[in-house]
Amino acid sequence: MHAIDKFELFKILDVKNSHPFNYDLGIEVVANKKNKAGVTICCHGYGSSSHIAQVVDSFNAIPDHIVGFNFPDYDLLHRPYDPRKSTFGSINELLPFLYIIKRCVCDAGLTSINLYGFSAGGAAVINTLVVLNETTYDAQLAGIGITHEDKKQIIHAIEHGLIILDCPMKSAEEIVDVRGRAPEFLILAEIYRRNNMRPIDSVPRLKGLKLHILLHFQQPDEIIGNRDDQLFIDRVRAANIGTTQVVIGHDGGHNTYHRSLWRAYNEMHGKK
Repeated sequence: MHAIDKFELFKILDVKNSHPFNYDLGIEVVANKKNKAGVTICCHGYGSSSHIAQVVDSFNAIPDHIVGFNFPDYDLLHRPYDPRKSTFGSINELLPFLYIIKRCVCDAGLTSINLYGFSAGGAAVINTLVVLNETTYDAQLAGIGITHEDKKQIIHAIEHGLIILDCPMKSAEEIVDVRGRAPEFLILAEIYRRNNMRPIDSVPRLKGLKLHILLHFQQPDEIIGNRDDQLFIDRVRAANIGTTQVVIGHDGGHNTYHRSLWRAYNEMHGKK
């Protein structure tokens, strides 16, 4: 099943009082005007929230039901935050995302699913794919109900969908390089390294996956930098045995409307 009725999707993601996490997942579903459509799960960036579903919908490009959710460290601009207790760059950051994918693929029966990751959300997409491609965190996956067979089913669905990496964070070190040695980002850099989840180093561990990736960078990118753009591109192309389309945009930076990306997306789908 490549498409799902919007009411069935609402039902399968109505997990307010039953999910295994100790915070508000804040799941948002922006349904396509057609009752039946595919699903794109959106991963928000640093300091943002599940409202990314509404932002992506506003681009009027993706013809899917669009799903947003909160990572554990969400909405950081509006609440106290201690980076030393952060889940960024750890399995605990990724488990809610994996749980939502599991609900759509294994519980609802979708045979393809699309993923969109912006900035730190793009880094989370990369690390989530690595978790699925390896066995290191199988015990933690089992803890949220994802079995070995579920992993295979999820990988199959992801390989039959599209992954959009929109200005993905490549490393916290690169951010420090462009924005200075803020203690917050130095701490995060150490967490990513300690957990072997530094995105640019995780990419080669996608080896063997047959993914369809649309990879976009803005130049210049004043938030995450461009130092390692080409290295990241080269590593994705070397690891992915599927298709990797790269778009370099000059649309005004990190937090703007990325016209170049969505033009390329529309061309992929035969739209002008």
